[in-house]
Amino acid sequence: MSLTSSFKLTGRDNAFELYRQLLLREIVESVRGSLMGFLWLVVNPLLNMGLYVVVFGILFRGNFGRGEDESSITYGIGVYVGLTIVNLINDTIGKSTYYLHQNSNLIKRVAFPLNLLPVVQTSAVAFTLGVNCCLWLVFAFLTGTAWFHGMVLLPLILLPVLLIALGLSALISAMSVYLRDIQQLVSFITQIVFWSSGVFFSVGNVLEHPLLWTILKWNPVLLAIENIRNVVLWQQLPYWNQLLYLYLVAGACLFVGFFSFNRLKGGFSDFL
Repeated sequence: MSLTSSFKLTGRDNAFELYRQLLLREIVESVRGSLMGFLWLVVNPLLNMGLYVVVFGILFRGNFGRGEDESSITYGIGVYVGLTIVNLINDTIGKSTYYLHQNSNLIKRVAFPLNLLPVVQTSAVAFTLGVNCCLWLVFAFLTGTAWFHGMVLLPLILLPVLLIALGLSALISAMSVYLRDIQQLVSFITQIVFWSSGVFFSVGNVLEHPLLWTILKWNPVLLAIENIRNVVLWQQLPYWNQLLYLYLVAGACLFVGFFSFNRLKGGFSDFL
């Protein structure tokens, strides 16, 4: 079923109403056809969390170099945090390679604010992030590692990550209309993001290799994951200089992404 058949556009519809309807459709479509429906949004992370604790925390004896403050359960939560952020970025840019093609009927047939599409796509992924964040906090409180007062700082770290994802969504979705081969490039980029962003290691581990740190210290995903772990697991404040860098990267991604999107969107209907 196309998006155009799921709602009616009238002169009274505003951008927010369109956003709400499209976002709701994206969320519903993600669980359509499954017996448990929205319960999978909670059950699946819980199953993964147990797997991370057993495999990486207990069997592989992984650690982030925190000494006595760290346990196998804490390490499992830390891996879960890292994977959630990496999946946010990778799912966003991966879906961006076909999102506009998937909604070509909407682009061609309806007078529609095209800039809304990257926002809807990123928001749908952010919904899953919100569910995972709640589970992080539940696990952290149950294990006694959560710092209640530091939780108010968590949105400050998550916001630039979401803005980076939004900017990348706008850029890649626009480019994919004209360059279909970009999907192959993005699949390679997602591998780089996964292995360079500290899912299974911390910045402390990288500091032991100065040359490697010279490169990885510019990875905003790595810095975001490290600061989230500091707040959620280690009861520490984020590094403010790193947080400032995250916002600068987010601003650059938004500018480049939507500047490119606005320059290229005029030809979407011809190429889709």
